[in-house]
Amino acid sequence: MNEVYYLKQAARSFRWAAPRRTLLIRGASFFLLLFMLSFCEPVSAGGCPSAVVAKLMVKKVFNRDVNIVKIQHSPIAGLCQIQIKTDGKFQIIYTDAAGKYLIPASIFRVSDKSNLTKEKISWLNRFTPSQFKTLDSLTVFTAGAGKTIYFITDPQCPYCKKAESALKPLIDAKIIKVKFIIFPMPFHKGSKEQSISIVCDNKGLEGLMSQYRSRNQCQQGKDKIEKTILFLKHKRVTGVPTYIFPDGLYHSGAISEQELKRRLGII
Repeated sequence: MNEVYYLKQAARSFRWAAPRRTLLIRGASFFLLLFMLSFCEPVSAGGCPSAVVAKLMVKKVFNRDVNIVKIQHSPIAGLCQIQIKTDGKFQIIYTDAAGKYLIPASIFRVSDKSNLTKEKISWLNRFTPSQFKTLDSLTVFTAGAGKTIYFITDPQCPYCKKAESALKPLIDAKIIKVKFIIFPMPFHKGSKEQSISIVCDNKGLEGLMSQYRSRNQCQQGKDKIEKTILFLKHKRVTGVPTYIFPDGLYHSGAISEQELKRRLGII
């Protein structure tokens, strides 16, 4: 900040005799001062390193250029949380207030064993209201009534079959409404074609659970499955089954009937 200090001193001490010229030189000094201040490095509130410093730290340690979204205090005093967005997905790492260390780790709360880092990352990566509209356009069929969730599945996924069996009683009892989205995994041979045939022949939940397939590869089915693959890859959903809840949070991996009720606040 030495340049700014000397510029201020010059603006105060330098005077021309003519009032008009004095006004001009003061105006020029003021705008030059603003120009120089615009290059000063921003400092995060509360003493955490600035985004510029954090970006350089990550580059030096991990040799990656990342987008620093936000820096704030973590649940632990003296530890700062750096929110990073890379490849369309949020991640979190930690640093000390002086910016000497980077800590890629998780913070657990001992009292209830909660992984606070994982919870924060899940919240940052949740589906937004506009993305819910996209999910609606990708829904193949809907079953049940009540609280709504989206269920992403693959007709050849064995874990999805287990998850579908847990959903079925809740659907039949009209406790929940499930919007089914079919997302064929690339390592399941023929799953994409099977998924397209389920869409084209409008076979619904029974067809999905019975592993229905046909040779029908209509353009509408192809378009829906392709759009689903592109959108979910962009959202960094990489596995099935995946549940998307009303608050936008999502979970990959089969959930029991009781756990599903708990998450939806039904019990």
